[in-house]
Amino acid sequence: MNTRLTLADVRAALYTLIDADDANNPLFLSVLNEVRERIINSGKWKGNVVTTAFDSSTGFITLPYDYASVLAMTYDKCPCPTFTQFHQYTEQGPGELDIALKWTGILVDLGDGFVTQADIPAAGVVRVYSSAADNGDVVRLFGLDQDGEVIYDASGNEGENITLAAPFVATTAQFTEVTGFQKPLTTNRVRLKSWDGATETQIAEYQPNETRPSYQRYQTGVAEQAIRVICQRRFVPIYAETDWVFPGNLSALRAGIRSWLFEDGSDMDSADQSMARAYNFLNDEAKAFRGGARATINTQNGGWGGTALPFVN
Repeated sequence: MNTRLTLADVRAALYTLIDADDANNPLFLSVLNEVRERIINSGKWKGNVVTTAFDSSTGFITLPYDYASVLAMTYDKCPCPTFTQFHQYTEQGPGELDIALKWTGILVDLGDGFVTQADIPAAGVVRVYSSAADNGDVVRLFGLDQDGEVIYDASGNEGENITLAAPFVATTAQFTEVTGFQKPLTTNRVRLKSWDGATETQIAEYQPNETRPSYQRYQTGVAEQAIRVICQRRFVPIYAETDWVFPGNLSALRAGIRSWLFEDGSDMDSADQSMARAYNFLNDEAKAFRGGARATINTQNGGWGGTALPFVN
């Protein structure tokens, strides 16, 4: 765990910035999450870079909910390039890649906004699995039906409500794609499985604190070995007092909250100065933990067009 701070730690240290008389003022958590979002999206600070590995037998990988994007990758112990969504559309690019082909030697970004970790293999209802502890909670699924049309409820609103009841409840509509999912904070995980009348296939699993899932996906082709990646952390709101806080830099969070307060008072110059102070604290921390490590340049020739692809670690 690349932080030592929990929400309880941060609240105890900084709550007086928001309300000196009430440590549990709801505004504190709201401000803290907004400040965290700004900081997490602003740089590769300590705790913002995470690593993982994927099996890619399906032809693509979907990042976990708390990972925003791939920064670098290796396959069979060798570094390989990652391309943007535009790669298949450029004149010197490869054109549209078949997801069923074998590993092409590259990652192609397919973008953010994927709601499930896997696709529905055939049109059918979606079964929403949950635990008895979450019975009565209402979730909402959005998607396309067997004709590729947007699904609407009886009131003409997009999507379909499902009231959770263990072990599962099925949608009334037939789905070929889930394009959106909303749920409250739950006690346990919620899973989606497609059912075409003969075969059940799990397409998603949501953590208790996921309320509006959105995932980044990359096309790989069918790979025989694991794909190792370094990723940028995604901002995820925290709720429980035991939740870990990223970044785990108390001074930076203090300066960030002060920046929010100045901004709320329309003092933008002071707000900018306080936020710059927060970034200085984060830069100092990053330098301290980098130690004597040196930056390297990877000029490996990668992909179509023979273009060298520099990557600065």
